[in-house]
Amino acid sequence: MSRLTYILALSLFVAAPSARAVDRQVRHIVLVSVDGLSASYLTDQRANMPNLRSMAQQGASAEGMITSFPSVTWPSHTSLITGTVPARHGVIGNAVWNRKTHQEVKYIGDPVLTKDEAIRVPTLYDVAHNAGLSTASVIWPCSNGAKTLNWIIPDSNKTEIHARYTTPGFADELADAGIDISKLGEWGWGKQHSTNRDIVYTQVTKHLLSQHKVELILLHLITPDGVEHGYGPNTPAAYQAVAESDQRLGEIRDALQQPPFAGNSTLFIVSDHGFAPYEKLIRPNVVLKELGLIKTGEKNKVTERSAWCVAQGGSAFIYVLNNEQRAEITDTLARKLADLEGVIAVMHPAEFTKLGVPHPDRNPEAPHLVLTTGPGYSFDNSVKGDSVTDAGGHKGSHGHDPRPDYMHATFVAVGKGIKPGTKLEFIRNVDVAPTIAHLLGLNMDSDGRVLTEALTTGGVP
Repeated sequence: MSRLTYILALSLFVAAPSARAVDRQVRHIVLVSVDGLSASYLTDQRANMPNLRSMAQQGASAEGMITSFPSVTWPSHTSLITGTVPARHGVIGNAVWNRKTHQEVKYIGDPVLTKDEAIRVPTLYDVAHNAGLSTASVIWPCSNGAKTLNWIIPDSNKTEIHARYTTPGFADELADAGIDISKLGEWGWGKQHSTNRDIVYTQVTKHLLSQHKVELILLHLITPDGVEHGYGPNTPAAYQAVAESDQRLGEIRDALQQPPFAGNSTLFIVSDHGFAPYEKLIRPNVVLKELGLIKTGEKNKVTERSAWCVAQGGSAFIYVLNNEQRAEITDTLARKLADLEGVIAVMHPAEFTKLGVPHPDRNPEAPHLVLTTGPGYSFDNSVKGDSVTDAGGHKGSHGHDPRPDYMHATFVAVGKGIKPGTKLEFIRNVDVAPTIAHLLGLNMDSDGRVLTEALTTGGVP
């Protein structure tokens, strides 16, 4: 389905007469994503997370949640909220190369595309809103301009994006309540402001609950991700970051224990990916330039591309842009890039299905090759320098194959409809949306399943 066709179809879907959700005992659900919170922190005694551990004991938790490939923020959050793999929902990387428009498309920060332009399938909040429920997102990726969200604060590091897509009048309403969101764009994504940002996001969420009794809220907390990128996972700075996030989770849980939410609400706590440490950068574009597939001019500005790499952290998308010699170039690159230090695998389109990545014949943003690496390395887009180089210190990355334990995401659910003390083994991030929909008395067409083993039998649709 083309994006235009999907947008037209979705407009009809949104405009269609609402059908109320069936009777449900779960009246309010808050879905919190803690960016970069590896599942391992839940059992790591160096991590000070008493609130999350208490909720895991009182509710349900998974040993690990397998996230999307590549395991980066925008695809993962879109899978969490649609219950579908990237090949279906269309957000296949934080950034991609569009072979039709001949330019890079950035999804991270939502600088260009609205929600309807980016996501090709209905979201959980589309389904909930169409059933008459109130919905809100607090910096949830790919939500800009969503007609099915009653309240929106965009996930962006740009002031103009906040001004354009924050729900009209909402900033003034929050200011009257003593919550200042005016600096969010100015603060950007700098690590030095992440604590204050998460405090503000939590205040906004509590306001949406107390003043508007919102039935479905999406909240994205961000501090661990930025800190782990800068200093690596399982470091003193990372443990401080996850401890701060635990405090925010405790505040949300406390708010849901007050009337009218007590006994009528459910809290889901997830993450989008884990983290791996690295000290070296792999630069496939340097190899492409050495092969004459990239040409540069003054100050290494790219002037011509016959092939191009878009890095995804622990993986990389390789696009072959010379249509006439595509097969030959692809074979050459597969051999050359497989020999690069740190490259674990070079995958062809026939292998994409198991990853949830679309075939390049079906999506102009899909690559022709996918490279993966492991701990110790991260991919980079640079066209200059050595093909493998020092990263300048101990850092952290994600975007890897989501199956190794270091990339497993977190899943905890507690509250109405959740069976206390449930220990799940491994689930998938596409299971989250259909499970929430089930608790709300809704149905979703998804690639995941309802986690019935974590649900109580009485009073749940």
